[in-house]
Amino acid sequence: MNNSVKIVIFFAVLFIVYHSAEYMIVFKNSPISFFLFQGLFFILAWLFGKWYSGNGLSAWGLPFTKKILPFIAWGVILGIFLYGIPFIISLFLGIEHIVKLPDTLSIMNASLPFALGVLLSSFSEDILTRGILYTELDSKVKPQWLAVISAFVYLLNHIYRLSDGPESWSYIFMLGIVLIIPVLVTKNLWLTGAMHWAGNVFFFVTHNAIQTEASQFTISPNYLFAISLFILSPFIFLVTKKIVYFHKQH
Repeated sequence: MNNSVKIVIFFAVLFIVYHSAEYMIVFKNSPISFFLFQGLFFILAWLFGKWYSGNGLSAWGLPFTKKILPFIAWGVILGIFLYGIPFIISLFLGIEHIVKLPDTLSIMNASLPFALGVLLSSFSEDILTRGILYTELDSKVKPQWLAVISAFVYLLNHIYRLSDGPESWSYIFMLGIVLIIPVLVTKNLWLTGAMHWAGNVFFFVTHNAIQTEASQFTISPNYLFAISLFILSPFIFLVTKKIVYFHKQH
């Protein structure tokens, strides 16, 4: 069996397992089932990595070495930056406003369980929509086409958001572009996964733990986010290259 056929099988199986976990938490409100399916996802991803190249999760860009720690730290910083800048602009322009600001303990109590769960779903989605594609396509297509393909797969993976229309499609696609950039530069998923996770947590804190509401404005928060991602994408590319350069020197 050639590697391309293996990749199709891996993707199909992991897609089903990933969305089984999502279904259990979104529609059944069953954290236990969610964690079981997420655990199954990573076990299967490891087994498939062994079958594909003998490298386990490293086959999909998740090597476990001490050298990954700076990538994780920078990913958290960039994720907060990526989501924080448009949120601050949105508040400043009156596109959104804070309806209720709970105390710090309430915010933490609401956010910590989410942060744990989304840590798994962020990295599993990164394996599914970026790691597998990068491993298979990096030597076959130009980086810009790999980025577009990955962003489309990332968009289509949001199966419960596809009915929301262009407003959601625009920012999900642009987020897919931005999140594949560190993979193309670092050749692993750690910086992207940490960025993805930190961004998801930041969004939850600022839109769920803290209650916000969109105002009647000429542009929606989602379109503002998409535009911000487009503008910030070259910055993410340049910063990631600097991180890799610094990492190599030390």
